[in-house]
Amino acid sequence: MNNLEKQLLRDQIGAAEPRLQLCTKAKIDTGRWWRKSPLWLCVMDDELVLLSVSRRRYIERLPLSASQQTHYNHSTGELVIEPADSLQYNRAALSPRDALRVLKFLKSKTNN
Repeated sequence: MNNLEKQLLRDQIGAAEPRLQLCTKAKIDTGRWWRKSPLWLCVMDDELVLLSVSRRRYIERLPLSASQQTHYNHSTGELVIEPADSLQYNRAALSPRDALRVLKFLKSKTNN
């Protein structure tokens, strides 16, 4: 994460450390002229945080309990966060290994 991304995360979640922090392959428009910014996926103790920052900030938080149907779509190579009707971006391109790490963490949290 660059300094802007770290600062945005700290501003939103305080001193808590993410359990898992992944830079997805997805790129979103945050106000750069020539390119898009990477979308970060952070798994906290009780929520998922999606963020990206440049001139504009994008951050969304979703309780882990609201993401119980999250799955990996092998055809598209994306982690699909469901049910997440409120999210602007509910798909994050990840490697199968990274997606499995997220899914294992989600499963362990929803079973407790």
